[in-house]
Order: sequence, then structure tokens, then C-alpha cells
Amino acid sequence: MLNKIMDKKNIIILTVVFIIFSILFYAKSANMLIDFSRESYIPYQMLNNKILYKDIFLIYGFFGYFINYLIYKISPNINLILILAHILSYFILILFYYIAKKITSKSIALVFSMFFLTVSIFSNSTFSFVVPYSYSNLWGVFAVYLGLFSILYQKDKLLFLSLGLVFVNRIEFFIPVLLFSLIFFHIQKRKILINIPYLIVFPLIECLYIYLNKISLKDIINNFSFIKTMVLADSIKTLYKGMGSFFEIEYFKHNLILTLIFGLIFVISFILFKYKKPVFSYIFLFISFLYAELNFCLNLSAFVVVFLFIFLLIKKQIRTREIMLFFFAMVLASKCFFAINPLSYSNSAYCLILMLLYKFLSKFLNRKWLTYSFIILFTLIACKNISYYFKNQKYPYTANIGTVYLNKDEIELFKKLNLYIKKNIKKDENFIVVPEGQIINLIHQKPFQYYNSTFTPLDFETFGEKNIITNLKQSKTDYIIFYPRNTHDYGADTICFDYAVDFCTYISDNYTRTAIIEAKSRALVFKRK
Repeated sequence: MLNKIMDKKNIIILTVVFIIFSILFYAKSANMLIDFSRESYIPYQMLNNKILYKDIFLIYGFFGYFINYLIYKISPNINLILILAHILSYFILILFYYIAKKITSKSIALVFSMFFLTVSIFSNSTFSFVVPYSYSNLWGVFAVYLGLFSILYQKDKLLFLSLGLVFVNRIEFFIPVLLFSLIFFHIQKRKILINIPYLIVFPLIECLYIYLNKISLKDIINNFSFIKTMVLADSIKTLYKGMGSFFEIEYFKHNLILTLIFGLIFVISFILFKYKKPVFSYIFLFISFLYAELNFCLNLSAFVVVFLFIFLLIKKQIRTREIMLFFFAMVLASKCFFAINPLSYSNSAYCLILMLLYKFLSKFLNRKWLTYSFIILFTLIACKNISYYFKNQKYPYTANIGTVYLNKDEIELFKKLNLYIKKNIKKDENFIVVPEGQIINLIHQKPFQYYNSTFTPLDFETFGEKNIITNLKQSKTDYIIFYPRNTHDYGADTICFDYAVDFCTYISDNYTRTAIIEAKSRALVFKRK
């Protein structure tokens, strides 16, 4: 009875804090123009009879776009899909709490869940849950957490349902998650065949969509061939290098040094604690962690968790639930293994891996000291994340499709550009925004006739500059709008200078500049001759 009361109390605390964060930081955690344009506009394209795979290139799975399309049938308003992101994020938070409760105690689970909410769900980066850079990724993360929850609480049907949900959202997660789940079922001598029908529920929905829209095998193969080209592109390697992916050895070296530094910090603090100097132990930790946070170098090195896992496995000091948590966390962390932090693709695994670190270390160290050490660490990281929202205020632009929040430096230009479009571009005329900005098309409900979503260096490498120029010719786009966007994260800073020179030459030859819109930066508008 007491356990149930404590559970309810913890869920209420998490719910209240989640609601407060949702109100205070609604739509302010990412750059909506860059990180949210594709996600907001593709469902609108589907409303206008554009078909996934055939007319729209899919990097991620089908399901996230399909659900948002169904929501847009009610009203093409970004607030509706942002609310959906919050609802999904809330359920992920609750799943996280119940997973943590199985691994640790209720009180520790609450501490980790609060940290997860503050730092990962409301991350101030592209990888925020509540303003997702990809809804299919968000659904995929939800499905992985649901699968892990199902294993820990022996919900067999729910597990296979979640595996199908993983398949239609993040197919690269599917094979390892399915494999680990089947191994678990074999060890536990649980029935597999009886649950297979639940596995195919969500894939059947995708098959039905493919059948009803007459999507051919050629369309699907064509889509996947572009994905293959994209994965091998130099610009995506450059993008991932800045986030600690597997093929960047520099991150391995960097995080190895950090591991040694923080290992030394823990050792010194623990020695002070053991010699009955607990106050000095925590003061030392606080100052060390504060210095690390101020210098932006507090990453978690996942390989220390891997080392502890292997060591405990050999010693037979590890439980099945900890093994499953480890493998599921590794799947979520696989994209950026050497930079496990809330600012990388591994954000969704960050707190799971920290929880594993806590659990593994608690087998050797004083639990009280370890708990307070983690609370100090969590407090500093959480304060840094929250302070971002107050230091970097976002400003609203309200349109018929909802409210777009942008940084102070770009909001005036955004307002002026949209006013220009409203006054000067006729109802039957269309435009594209380069390098990125489909959300502007959504605001003015203008069609986007391109297979690619953006015009970044990655798109030109993936689809070929000649093909993009051909599409420009065939679509007879009336206006080209150049909106300021430094694309240095792809290895080329500026469109027309560092990449897409032929594309810009074609525009120069066939379009006339009609406006220069200036604020702190400037946008250029070209009209077809």
C-alpha cells in the first residue's frame, strides 16, 4: 500500500513539473525554422495529395508523418503536432520512471526522472523531445522505451506491439532490439509464436498505405538508394563528426581524457568521504563539476559503462534486467557513441546510461556518497540547461498555422519576409526557401514541388546538383527566396559560394532579383523571368 502511495506521489510530482516546463518553454527548445520545417511541412504536402516514397523523400520511417497527416486533417496547425510531441514525451517520461524503479529504488528513480525531464526531454538543442527534429525518431524512441518497459514488467503482447512500432519508425533500431528481445524470451522460456500477430500490426498499416497509394517497389528502392548515397556523403560525415559519431577518433580521445579526469575527481572525493570529511568531499565535487560545466566539457564516456558491464558480467554480478537495459541503451546511443550528452543524437540514451553508471558503481561504492555525488552533478547540468532558456529568449511570430518561435537576431527578418510574401506573391504563385525554410511555405500554404526537403550541401550531394536544377526547371517555381543560414555544420558555409554554384548560376540566368529584405541579416527574393 505504501509503495503504491509513493508511486502516485512521484508520478504527480513528475506530471506537475512536466506541465510547468511545458508552459514555460513551449516551442522554445530548438530552432523551428531549421529543425522543424520538414516535420511541419511534409504532412501538409500529404494533405495536398503528395505521397511518401513516391513524391517525398523519407530519411526516417513512415509512421510519424502519417500520424501528423491525420492530425492535419483536423487542422493544418503546428500547435496540434507540438501538443502531440508533448504527450509522447510525457509518456516516455513515465516509462522512464517505471524502468528506473525496476533498476533502482523509487526515490532514486524520481531523481533520475527529474533529470531526464529537465535535461533530455527539454534539451535546449536540436535533440529536444518536445520540438522534435523528427517525429519518426520520437515515436521510435517511445517504442524502444515501451519495449524495455514491457520486458521488465513481462508484458509480452505490448513488447511485440512496440517492436512493430520500432520497425515503422526507426528500422535501424529494429533488428538489434528484436534480437535482444528474442534472446530474452528464449532465456525466460516465454512463448514467441503466439505474440507474432502483435508484431505486424503497425507494419500492416504501412503496407496498407503503400497499397492504397499505389507505391511501387521501384519507388521504395529508389528512396533507399538515396538514403545509401546520403549515408556515404562527405557532408553527413562532417555533420556527425561534430557530434561524436563512431568514425571520429578525436571524440574517443577527448572522452577518454574526460573519463580519466572525472575518475580522478571521484577518487579524491571518495577518499575525503572515507576519511570522515563528507562536507569537504561534496564541496570538492561541486567545485570540480561547476568548473567542468562552465567549460562545456562534461560529457559521459559510454565506454566506461561498457567496461563496467563486461567486468560485472564476467564476475556474474549483473542481473538480467540490467543486461536488457544496457543493450537497449546501447541501441539508442549507437549513432553518437563517443558523445553521450543531451546535445547529440544520443540524448535519448543519455540518462539511461547515467542510470547504468550509477547502478554499476553502487555495487562497489558507498551508496549515500554516490547518490549525493550524482545529485550535485544533475543539479549543475540541469541549471545550465534551464538557464539557456532565460539567456536565449525566443520571440513569437503568430500565423494562421500556429506560432513560430525564433531567436532575437532573426525574428525581425522573419516578420519582414512574411509580410513581403503576403503583399507581393500572388495566390497562384509558388516559392521555395533556400537553403532551409519549408515552414514559411506552410505559413503561406504554398506548394513545394521537390523530392528533397531542403537545399543544404547534403541534399546536393545526395540528389545531385544537375537533378535539383532539372527539378527547378520542371517545377517552374515562381520565386526563389535566399534566407540566411550558415551551413558550416555540413562542411560548406554559404550556398552559391561554397556549394551549389551551378544551381545559383541557373537562378541568376533565369530569375530577376525583386527584393532585398534587411534586418540584422538579409534575405534575397528572385522572381522567374
